[in-house]
Amino acid sequence: MKRLFAIVITLVLIMSFGLSQAQAQETKDFKYTIKTNSLSALGGPFWVIIVPITGEYRVLFEARTLPKQSIEIGLGYVGPSALVNLSKLGDSITSIGVGGFRGQLMYKFFVTSDKAPKGFYVAPYVSYAEAKIKNKKNTSDFIKATKLNVAAVLGYQVITQGGFALDVFTGLGFKDKQWVFSNSSGTTSFNMSDLTGKAGVSVTFGFNFGYAF
Repeated sequence: MKRLFAIVITLVLIMSFGLSQAQAQETKDFKYTIKTNSLSALGGPFWVIIVPITGEYRVLFEARTLPKQSIEIGLGYVGPSALVNLSKLGDSITSIGVGGFRGQLMYKFFVTSDKAPKGFYVAPYVSYAEAKIKNKKNTSDFIKATKLNVAAVLGYQVITQGGFALDVFTGLGFKDKQWVFSNSSGTTSFNMSDLTGKAGVSVTFGFNFGYAF
């Protein structure tokens, strides 16, 4: 009888401990996320002619500011596209050097019952990128590219109990892309047929994944 009583008490303690752990997980409060998107290294934010010359290597940090609001800041290095590095496209591509940066800012207003940074949200979004694309064989031959994007976005961020975060968003806004050439007369080894300043409406779509804590 004593052995049976001890077994029952042990089982009750184990079940109580498991329940308390489950409740603790359910009430776990995530306030911050660190995210990235490795696919951005394949192409963006600048595409030259057909081949994606540039890639972005980014990291984003998001922090709750109010129970239903958060701010997200992103920084990225704009360098050679990983797609170009993995392919054999000849001297015309491998002789091109790329260097630049991208910064982005989003302020989220969450509209579901979840606390930030979980659930559906609306947000103003702005990003600015700048890069110089140069000819390694002639460093005075280069193109400087800038891109400004301002948009209103709608998104959803899911965070699992383990802290995995996935953020997907889309929106509508304005973009302004400009190209400056090293030679004002237009004499350059780069193909400039598609490299003209463009401003207009933009459709924003993106996703990032990372870890919440």
